[in-house]
Amino acid sequence: MKSTFVHALAALDLSEASDLIVDLLPQFKKFGTKKVTLVTVVSVSFTGQRTEFNTEKHSKRLKEYKSALEKHGLTVETDLRSGTYFYPPTEILESAKENDADFVVIGSRGQSKVQEMLLGSTATEVLQRSQLPVFLINIEMKWNEDDTQERKLFIRKEIDEALNHVMHATDFSDTANRAFDVVKLLDKEGKIGKISLIHVQGHHAIALKDPASHEALTRQNREILEAMRNTLSDHTRTDADIFITFGTPGKEIIQAIEENNVTLVVMGSQGKGFVHEFFLGGVSTQVTRFSKIPVLLVPAKRD
Repeated sequence: MKSTFVHALAALDLSEASDLIVDLLPQFKKFGTKKVTLVTVVSVSFTGQRTEFNTEKHSKRLKEYKSALEKHGLTVETDLRSGTYFYPPTEILESAKENDADFVVIGSRGQSKVQEMLLGSTATEVLQRSQLPVFLINIEMKWNEDDTQERKLFIRKEIDEALNHVMHATDFSDTANRAFDVVKLLDKEGKIGKISLIHVQGHHAIALKDPASHEALTRQNREILEAMRNTLSDHTRTDADIFITFGTPGKEIIQAIEENNVTLVVMGSQGKGFVHEFFLGGVSTQVTRFSKIPVLLVPAKRD
């Protein structure tokens, strides 16, 4: 895993949502981003006849995005990938690899679009399969009260606010530790305003069967979190908060985000339940589905 954010690969479908993402990309300069590769995938259905598919309008749109971003001082490349039955998640990840990107930026409609909750969505597939950190921008939908057919997409949190208060959610797994390394890197570079650490003690913990065991486990977990806090910079260590809660991890993390004005959550995309994370119900899946703020997911180390 690369640990820098110099080169972002932004996955676009050239929709209204892509316009919002492109508008936000210059704000990633706060993460240290200097270069952006814009990738879009056009899948062509096989008709059985010899036909030529025109991608001119797609190329034109990408060039317009490129021109707009270059005015903000970013180096911009475009990657238009089209072919018969091209699968967007696969092509996005191949583009990231071939262009040597440091992380992937992708948008999701979140809980406002039922289809995004199911396996098969581009964002879900990229999150599950990426070997690079994935920065998920949650895009919400607002309907016109007077005209139910009219809707508008919007992003609740700007990216230039994302580093104001970063929350790291951990289950103390190797993958969670990799995510914490990313937090420490941003902290070391002086990019983060405030850091919070949260660990959720799940219902399945054997030690929670009696009060004494519960207290001992909580004390042990707090010591681990305090040791993690002590590795932070002087700028953030003193003000860093520790949260230890009990319950359903996804629900508890979302509640902590909303109650503490968190602006970015950073976590591993596959924790202790690695295989389970490839299906609906994993903690990272729950957080990305219901979070109203951006989520940065750091993948497990894979062979």
